[in-house]
Amino acid sequence: MLDQNKEEFLKIYKENIHRPGSDTLLEWLENSDFFTAPASTRFHGSYAGGLLEHSLNVYHCLQREVHNHAMEDEYTPETIAVSALLHDVCKVNFYKQGFRNAKDENGKWYQKPVYEIDERFPCGHGEKSVIILQSHMRLAENEIYAIRAHMGGFDTSVKGGDRFIGEIFERCPLALLLHVADMKATYLMENKGDKE
Repeated sequence: MLDQNKEEFLKIYKENIHRPGSDTLLEWLENSDFFTAPASTRFHGSYAGGLLEHSLNVYHCLQREVHNHAMEDEYTPETIAVSALLHDVCKVNFYKQGFRNAKDENGKWYQKPVYEIDERFPCGHGEKSVIILQSHMRLAENEIYAIRAHMGGFDTSVKGGDRFIGEIFERCPLALLLHVADMKATYLMENKGDKE
């Protein structure tokens, strides 16, 4: 499945993303853990290749959302691919393998392999993705808004009282559609917990 997902990702990426710097970004992704990283430590996609699977799921969900709202003329296939496939590049080189105590079916303790966060560039979630992407290629304003706000009300800045997410959703429908696609992929399509 991992190889199929990588092949699909590369096909979508190469067919749709052609702006200057996209080749160096793809090279960076291929030299990172993007294709093998989990999407989380213990929730959706908490297994090898979970981040890749999640990125593809969000891409397909965003395509449907754009179609369902008759907005194909507003967003290019490149913008859809950039926003969806790359919204979580903040999770590249973000996890490390660790262990936690767990009981087996006989009640005996053992060291269970798990993923742990190993943050090396602590500057947020959506904003970190924007920073990483902009270090390789230029993003359009609506792509910046969408990637920055894709966590919606789950963004930690909202917990602190920041109201900019709502303002972004009002200005940029793509941002709201990406958030909806992210939530649908996470909560409707993806397995919870670890695959054993």
